[in-house]
Amino acid sequence: MEQFELNKIKQLIEKKFNWGRSDEWTNFHFKELKKAIEETTGDSLSEETLKRIFGKRKVSTKNYQPQAFTKMALIKFADSLFPSLEKKEDIKPQNKWKKILIPLIVVFLLFFVIVFISNKQKQPNFTFTCRNPIDITPYTATFDYDISEIEDSVFVYFGYWKEFYLPPENNLINMFYRIPGVYTVRLYTRSKTLAQRKIISYSTEWVGGYFPNRQDTLFELFVDQSFFRQSEYFYAEPEFITNQEGIDLKQRFYTSYRLFSPFNKSLDSLTLEARVQNNASTGSMLCYDTGMILVGDSGTIDFNFTQSKCSRFAGLKVSDKFVSGEDNDLSSMAVDMSSWLNFKIINENKQFNLLLDDQLIYQQKYNKPLGDLIGIVFYFFGSGKLDDLKVFDNEQKLFYSYDFNEEN
Repeated sequence: MEQFELNKIKQLIEKKFNWGRSDEWTNFHFKELKKAIEETTGDSLSEETLKRIFGKRKVSTKNYQPQAFTKMALIKFADSLFPSLEKKEDIKPQNKWKKILIPLIVVFLLFFVIVFISNKQKQPNFTFTCRNPIDITPYTATFDYDISEIEDSVFVYFGYWKEFYLPPENNLINMFYRIPGVYTVRLYTRSKTLAQRKIISYSTEWVGGYFPNRQDTLFELFVDQSFFRQSEYFYAEPEFITNQEGIDLKQRFYTSYRLFSPFNKSLDSLTLEARVQNNASTGSMLCYDTGMILVGDSGTIDFNFTQSKCSRFAGLKVSDKFVSGEDNDLSSMAVDMSSWLNFKIINENKQFNLLLDDQLIYQQKYNKPLGDLIGIVFYFFGSGKLDDLKVFDNEQKLFYSYDFNEEN
């Protein structure tokens, strides 16, 4: 799809996911669409942007058009849908048309080959490298580039915030990474992606912060990184969040705690144990949920528990496998979190196992390896508590723990 045709792209997406009419989609659908686009293209679009595109949010003009970066991401995603959505019809043309169609097809194929070879020969040379793609946050990543042979305007997106135009007469650009995480940096023109690089920003300790409802890419650190480190658990008290951090508790938000570190252990073969609590008395909201993300250098595990009777909003993503509570029975992940919830993850032989109080409640096989563990993230709708975290390797040897009094 060379041109941006918004209505056609929306139709393709609706047909692909078969979620019904897009004007009836919920926040959950837009979160999953965001994940699907990022997994397929590497480009991150916010749920709010997708809601504006599908008419779930008011826009200032009648003929709304997304920004250029959003257009390019949607075009790439739409292109990936064509193989599964467009089927060739078995058409048998009348004999009188064969003499016309066959020569036209031959001419078209020859033209395509000539254009392809010509474009390949004209492919400009360029370089785009990062001197320090892995470091401890906060830090400045330095990128060297040479795009002098590229005739089009060239842009770079560093994995968050906004895109930057690259002047062809320059050869260096710096980006400041202040939040731990894994970022995909993309070099592109308005018509195609030229290169991509992965940036890993490690942290020396756990950090806490918050993000608006279902918009984890807008994660912001608490200004005070000490108040949630209570004597027995991690917990950001709502009163402190309001008074010291200036967050309006009337707005839906998540609190989150994250640690990114080179654990040097396989995410495909480990056991993790933890205790969590999230209820109305601690500052949570209707259909509150508690989730966790384990980040590997090749894939992620992302799942969430939800309040009893709210299993429709539960979800699970393990590597290349995704299960939604909308069209699957995830009632086992709808639990009472008013008291402490003891859960365990056992990952082995490309199978994810989730246990509550040592009872298996869900299994999911996957195909693509996750790689080494590099990040642990907990998130709570509203504000919840985290305690007693332990991680074991494939030999059941403890390699990381946090007892919330003394880190080991």
